[in-house]
Parts: sequence; C-alpha cells; structure tokens
Amino acid sequence: MDDSILKEDEMKKRLSWLLALTLGASMVFTACGANAAAPASSAASAKSEAEEAVEEEAAEEEAPAEEEATEEAASSEAASSAEEATEEAAEEASSEGAAAGGDITLGSGYDIMTTVKLLGIGWFDRTETMVKEFGANTGNNCYQTGPSEADAAATNQLLEDAIATGVDAICIIPFAPASADSVLAKAREQGIVVISHEATDQVECDYDIEAFDNYAYGAILMDYLAEGMGEEGEYYTTVGAVTATSQCQWEEGGYNQQQEKYPNMTAVDRRIETQDEQANSKSIMAEMINTYPDLKGFQGATSQDAPGGAEAVAEAGMIGKITVVGTSMPSIASKQLEEGSLYAMALWDPGLSVYAMQTLAVMMLDGNGDLINENLDLSAASGYEGGLEGYDKLIFTDGAGDGKIIYANATLVIDSVEKMEQYRGADGEFYL
Repeated sequence: MDDSILKEDEMKKRLSWLLALTLGASMVFTACGANAAAPASSAASAKSEAEEAVEEEAAEEEAPAEEEATEEAASSEAASSAEEATEEAAEEASSEGAAAGGDITLGSGYDIMTTVKLLGIGWFDRTETMVKEFGANTGNNCYQTGPSEADAAATNQLLEDAIATGVDAICIIPFAPASADSVLAKAREQGIVVISHEATDQVECDYDIEAFDNYAYGAILMDYLAEGMGEEGEYYTTVGAVTATSQCQWEEGGYNQQQEKYPNMTAVDRRIETQDEQANSKSIMAEMINTYPDLKGFQGATSQDAPGGAEAVAEAGMIGKITVVGTSMPSIASKQLEEGSLYAMALWDPGLSVYAMQTLAVMMLDGNGDLINENLDLSAASGYEGGLEGYDKLIFTDGAGDGKIIYANATLVIDSVEKMEQYRGADGEFYL
C-alpha cells in the first residue's frame, strides 16, 4: 500500500481518539453541575487543538520527506554538473595534448636564411652544422650567412639581399639588434617570418628565443668566479660590444650577483668591448695585469673572451692566481681548461638554438602559430632525434615589439676535463 495512504489512516485514528477523550471530559464536567456552554466550548476548543496537533505532526513527518527529495534533486544536479565539467576538462586536456608538440609535423619547401653575428669561429660553425641538418631532416632550403667580422651594417646588407631573393623566413642572431630593426620591419611587411636569438630587445621579430634567463645565467658565471677567487679581490668583465643585448644582460646579472652575495669582491672595470676577437681579449688581460697588480678574476661574455684572457694568464705565469670564467665551448677553450688557466666555461648548445628557431619559423609558415604557447614542447615539435634538451618547457613574456620572448632552460656548465669529454664526438672532435 502507498505510504501516503497509511499515514492518512494513522492520522484519522489519532483524531478520533482525541475527540473521544474530549467528549468524555465534557460529560464529566456536565455531571458535576458545570455550565453546559463551557463543555461545548471546551470540546470545540479541544477538537481544534487536536486537529492542529495532528496537522503539526503530519507536517513534521512530511518535512523530512520533502527535504530528502530536495537533496536528491540537488545531488542529481551536482552529478550532472560534475559530469559536464569532467567532459570539458577532458576536451581541454586533449586540446593541450595536441598542442604539446608530439603530433606536429613540420612542412617543407620553405627558404629559410639564418644570419649570425660572425662567420669563421667555432660557435657559429656549430650553428651552421645544425642549420644544414634541419634542412636535410625537414626538406626545407636552409642556409647560414654572416659577416666576416662583427659589423651591423654588413649584417643589414645580408638581410636586404635575403628580402630581395624572397626568403620565407629569417632567423637572426644579431650583433646589434636595434640596428637591424629597420630592415627586419621591411621583411615582416612582406610577410617574411622573423625569429631572433640573443636579442630580447629586438622590436621587429615574431619571436625571440633565449636558451635561458640571461640575468640568471650571468649570476651562475659569477658564482663560479667567486668560488675561484675565494669570494674576494678585484675582477673585470668584457662583452663583445655594448650593443650586444644578451651579453650585457649576462654581465649585469653577474655584477648584481656579486654586489648581493660577494661584498669583498670589486669590479675594477666593466663591459670592456672585445669585438668577439680572442686576440683582443688576450691583449686586454695583459693590460689589466699590468694596471691592476692585485687582479684576481675575469668574467667574459663572448665565446672568444675567456679563452683569450686565459691565454694571457698562462703566458704571465698567473695560473691559479687569476680566475677566468666565461661563455665558451670545448672546441674553442679545451686547451685552456686542460691547463687550468680557464676555471669554468658556461654555455648552451647554439646548434640546438638555431634548430629551435627554424622549428618556430616553419610552424608559423605552416599556419600553426596558435600552437606556439606555454603548452608547446618545442623539443618534441622539432622532430629532432634525441630532442632539443632544455626546450621542452618554455616561459613566454612580452617582447620589445609585438612579438614574444621565449625562455628555455638549456644552461650547461663545464668546470672539469671529465665534463668536457661528454661533448666529444665519435670522430674524436668536440661537437660543441
């Protein structure tokens, strides 16, 4: 039988019982000589009270049932909302997974020029190797150009020539970013994709990609310099040119680190320009030794600075007395590290950087620019065998113009011969 019918019968029985009780009481009052109207009134009142009592009890019994029904409805609605949210999250995760890079196939047939600061040195020999490898792996026409000496005007002429020939993309590692902006603006107006490197202040680019945070990199170099100097004494710094943005940021990051952590160290000179020439760095060190007889350290920015300074230290018989650190690579500075005139070198693989640059360029040319975001695994997207170490997780910030700056995490530090040997190829030569 229905629960509601049972409850109704129960209430009727209780009401009848209360009415009988009331009438009985009324008769007693009448037998005792009470006023007749009083029992009638009392009976009516009692009846009313009885009915109210039964109604209240019924309401109390119905309330939990209604509350239970409301809870069931709310639970059902919440379950439905949770299910919808789960489906939306799954769709979003699926979208992010697609953007991660593993499913990206790079297009082919594009003309991509990479222009570097300077040809004829080991650093940019490495980039040229990887420029060609990217072309071979992806079916694109990729080539490298650069001036025979660090010269912004010569770089701009190479850019003008590339625009005239109708390249699809320009990847640039500029000697002076600001000097190249006017020509790069012309390239972008013609629909040419522009990707820069070592140029966080490059206004005219779609993306600037950096191997790491430049200030943090400089701080790492300073930590090694301080270690070698015993955290005290005089030192100096060099850059290729004060127009070389990234190098100046490394130097500033190092100097700030020294000011904060190593108060007993003193910079006697900063940002001396070497023009990326090892011979210039060597002569500067020789001069600094004569000028500052208590000199204990040197931090260089270009790949030629530390080896040149270390060579002068060795010739002066100052190995162990003057600590030299800086950006370089084994193919340039192995001799100095082995003899001890170079305390440590920090670097990144410039070949992986240009491979990453060209990957970004092709993604844009393919119409996949919307996939270039924080979810992108650029290492996977490149398709390079072995991957691009340090380029799997990226940080994006606003650039100097309408482009974005991308930071990877690809810092390498070599402070021993054992570590250096990791970068020797099967042919016995260092590939970095």
